Amino acid sequence: MSGDHRPDGRQSAELVPLYAEHWRRAPFEEISDRCTRAVAGCAALRSLSYFNNGVVDFVIRPADAPPLPGGRELDLPIDVESRPGHQLVLSMETFDKALGPLLTGALMRTVVATPTGGLYCGRVKEQQHIVGITLRGDSVDAVDRTLNELVTDIRVHVLNRSAENPGGVPEQPYHCPDGSQELHFTAGSRVDEPLVARLRGVWQRHLNPVDLQYLAYYENWHLACVGDAFDDSRIGKRFLNIKPSARRRKYRDVADQLRDDIARLRDMLQLVSREPMNRLVLDVEEGAVYFHWLPGGRSGDFVCGVTLDQHEVGNAERRLREVLSELPRKVPRPRSVRW
Repeated sequence: MSGDHRPDGRQSAELVPLYAEHWRRAPFEEISDRCTRAVAGCAALRSLSYFNNGVVDFVIRPADAPPLPGGRELDLPIDVESRPGHQLVLSMETFDKALGPLLTGALMRTVVATPTGGLYCGRVKEQQHIVGITLRGDSVDAVDRTLNELVTDIRVHVLNRSAENPGGVPEQPYHCPDGSQELHFTAGSRVDEPLVARLRGVWQRHLNPVDLQYLAYYENWHLACVGDAFDDSRIGKRFLNIKPSARRRKYRDVADQLRDDIARLRDMLQLVSREPMNRLVLDVEEGAVYFHWLPGGRSGDFVCGVTLDQHEVGNAERRLREVLSELPRKVPRPRSVRW
């Protein structure tokens, strides 16, 4: 089965479905058909896997795709292709537990990106996930958009569930901070005064109560500075079940707790890309948590951003990328350095 052409005008490769032995086409063919159309319409997708209770049901991939590395002689093609996805689904469960104390809802979407490829995992419903693989770093965003639309399409038109807006609301107007926001700013215990002064200025230009409401800068896993707009009265409704001070502590706890999990993600990505991870998105029901690594830095050099508004998830990351463009660049480290 195949589509006639990709959106970029190139002829589509023939698509091959790989089904698990337990999988029955009926009554799930409507889901697999929609997944096939999504792969046919996105040239950057290496493959798409559908998981139920952590077990792969089917994989859609081009017929001419070479096997992913790491397979064993007796492994079935569906097991080789779905291995990164299976590991990411397990990571989703771990991340979901770590984010639970924030009281911002379940984890719906995870995006892991490197300069040469990435993975997407979206929750269709409880214990059902779609995982997409791309081997092109410049196409992670395109895969993200395609699979956000697919997850929403299946939820709304097949499962009769509500749209959860993974990735935010498309074409949401972009907010410009007016300078009147009330900000809370704290330097870490290891103070580099010139750096903190520079970061304070960047934080003041970009933090706001509408989209990007929290920013933290880490060097080698040590918090250098953190700022937020949690005390601004315009987002007071976000704190009916938790105080701003408690949420500040919990976001620091999340960064500490995820250190080992992020290292495991890096190892998992070896099946897709040999490059270090430069971006991780954890999209929950009420907003998202973002980790963007500093170019040339170590595994512990990153910026953590947060939005508490699901409609603004896309805009918040857009602003976070602007923040990174204003930060001092790190001296590139030798490639042999491990996470």
